[in-house]
Amino acid sequence: MKMKKAFAAILAGTMCAGMLVGCGTSQATQSDSKTDRAVKVSDYDGEITLVIATKDEFLGTLDNAVKAAAEINNVELHSVDCGADQDKQNDAVRAAAENGVDALIVNLADDSRAQDVIDAAGDIPIVFVNRCPKDTSLLNDTHVYVGSDESTSGVMQGELLADALKKDGQTEAHYFMLKGTEGLLHTMARSEDVIETLQKNGITAEETIPAIDCDFSRSVAMEKVNALLANGADFSKVDTIISNNDDMALGAIEALKQAGVDTSKMKIVGIDGTQIGLQAILDGDMTATVFQSTSGQAAASLQAAINLASKEKVNTGISYQLEDHTIWVPFEKVTEDNVGDYY
Repeated sequence: MKMKKAFAAILAGTMCAGMLVGCGTSQATQSDSKTDRAVKVSDYDGEITLVIATKDEFLGTLDNAVKAAAEINNVELHSVDCGADQDKQNDAVRAAAENGVDALIVNLADDSRAQDVIDAAGDIPIVFVNRCPKDTSLLNDTHVYVGSDESTSGVMQGELLADALKKDGQTEAHYFMLKGTEGLLHTMARSEDVIETLQKNGITAEETIPAIDCDFSRSVAMEKVNALLANGADFSKVDTIISNNDDMALGAIEALKQAGVDTSKMKIVGIDGTQIGLQAILDGDMTATVFQSTSGQAAASLQAAINLASKEKVNTGISYQLEDHTIWVPFEKVTEDNVGDYY
């Protein structure tokens, strides 16, 4: 199994010096597989709390990856799932701060309410992971972000789709889009950038069935597509399904197949590169996805939290790019040609 780039970019400086070539660059020289193996990032004797928005396929994997990184580092980590409720998240952050944790890792339930989280944390440093505060001016030396550039994911998805369409001699996409949680920055970025990229690549994009918001949920996508079918939506004219994540794409595929709709000739693209998304590419159910490294984000966010708690520079021991209080973990394109490198 080929080892992925995305994870072992996060290593302690001593490990870098002794084991890796070119460790000071923003690109990793070693990597993990889809199993999200933990890598020892630093020795640290303290307590960190992870407060995660919810545990869908992707965020559940992220939660497990942070726990794995903490375990291998002998870091005491507490994890709290807020069930996508920002008020509950604020309460969890406040409770963790009152209990004297050294740092917090927070996956926002609502990216427009990061100030609430900061207020609840008081003087405790925060690493926001995967979902960036909508107001990026809130980021500073003690409130940082670790994640992947969402505009990049939409662009990559558009490029993958354009390549797949052109390969079959198509210059038009009659598409149906499944969007994530309404109002979140990455929902908007993924939805807008993929269409703009198609057009820039010479593909005429026509929305054949109006987009639906499915909260990044496979079950919600399946339920809503079933409702569309029951109300007479004609999917025979759809040749492209664009989904803000793999889960929703798979929910749509399942609903359509159960209704007797042939999806075999549709171009279907997702984002995240989850295990089930990768399997769908192997099975021929999905055309492509954009891999988002849970293990890379997990290791980087844990190391950043350790650094903040230890009064170190936030990017100490991290070889991903640091820019304006943000540590960028790159997205990567996945197709049938290279899916085996990730699965």
